[in-house]
Amino acid sequence: MNEPSSEDLAAAQATPLLPEQRRFLTRNLPDEHHWNQVALLKAPPELTAHHVQEAARTVVNLHDGLRLCLLSKERGPAGLQGRPLDEMPIETFDLRDRDAAAAEEAITRECTRIQASMRMHQSPLVRLAYFTLAGDERRVLLVVHHFVCDGLSFGIVLADLERACRSLLVSRPVSLVPPSTTSADFARWLTERAAEPRLREQVPLWLDLGRPAEPVPLDRDKENTMATTDTVAARLGRTETARLMDEVLPGTGLGMVDVFLTAAIPTLQGEGGRRGVRSNLIGHGRRGLPGQPNVARTVSWLSTRYPVSVEVDTSESFAAQLQTVSGRLANIPMDGAGYGILAHLGDEATREALAAQGEPDITVNYLGKVGGGSAAKMLPRASEDPGPDETETGLREHVHGIDVLVTDGELEVVWYYSTNQFDRATVEGYASELIDRVRGGLLR
Repeated sequence: MNEPSSEDLAAAQATPLLPEQRRFLTRNLPDEHHWNQVALLKAPPELTAHHVQEAARTVVNLHDGLRLCLLSKERGPAGLQGRPLDEMPIETFDLRDRDAAAAEEAITRECTRIQASMRMHQSPLVRLAYFTLAGDERRVLLVVHHFVCDGLSFGIVLADLERACRSLLVSRPVSLVPPSTTSADFARWLTERAAEPRLREQVPLWLDLGRPAEPVPLDRDKENTMATTDTVAARLGRTETARLMDEVLPGTGLGMVDVFLTAAIPTLQGEGGRRGVRSNLIGHGRRGLPGQPNVARTVSWLSTRYPVSVEVDTSESFAAQLQTVSGRLANIPMDGAGYGILAHLGDEATREALAAQGEPDITVNYLGKVGGGSAAKMLPRASEDPGPDETETGLREHVHGIDVLVTDGELEVVWYYSTNQFDRATVEGYASELIDRVRGGLLR
């Protein structure tokens, strides 16, 4: 990708950044250009590189958020909205002379290089590659920088890419449903909300909701670096997962975040009286604000995060602890969306007051059902490794990252931590105990 020309800059449009985009820039990661949503996909042999290239161009031009980048190398409150593409760049690789192992190694190597090739001030923050393998196999790599695309948005992009490919494959015009609200218009709308009195009135509430809590214990007090990130996982079986999701939770008003945040408190802080944690919770950012425009199909970093401190009496039953946590979370206004607006788009005094509380020790994120229905897709996920989707430089934001998702009918907890701070056995014990507390508290 080349530097924007004067013609590009003249045709582009400055647009405010969204709250999560502002937050990302405050992290000052040394290699912030490498922080991606990535998919390596299997493709039928009749789908050519040109088909994929044209499909991707159509998708990038449909969703204005995908063309956002920073203004030159500045890091201000606005970004640059790139003009629609005449052509989507694509890299092609012919690996038909490689055996399976050599081809897989080459795919991972090239995907890793491509993922690290983004430049935050060069639009679009999207990369595309096409691999031809032996045995008439094809692979398509799609990389979108997280700065312009959250997880839900990436699902929209993948679905639109497949629809466009299907149309092009049979020489039909591509017809995709445009978003009701552009990313730029939504960013401007949020910026205007930041000055509203009813939102500013939430500041004392957020200072209380996110008040400090006892730090979680560490095995070692060392730097929490990206390079030392590791994961462990634990699962509920299909039968227990179905029971939890279809029988236990429906009708209670309780969500997965309520359940797993409750279980995390004694897991991390131990039992014996009152115990608490401070956690970031993640929302999809597509609802909650009064008068919010329809952003169901808007592609950008719309997700929200907000800190909540919760405390329970660990001598009580799991059900009682769950009610305490649920009651605390019920106090969160506007689905948590107001916090990000105040913390990143608000006036200087508000931003400083909320920033002074620091980052929580943990984050709990329910991702929902992931990876289902691939059998019917033209572009299912491939088995080869596309390489790391995030930089390994800089510091992690949280001591513990707890993702809860459902794959193949089983509920899975994926636990992120730093090997500088914890032995693997410690975190394996945490993940196992978390599942056991949910099982014992709700499924027996």
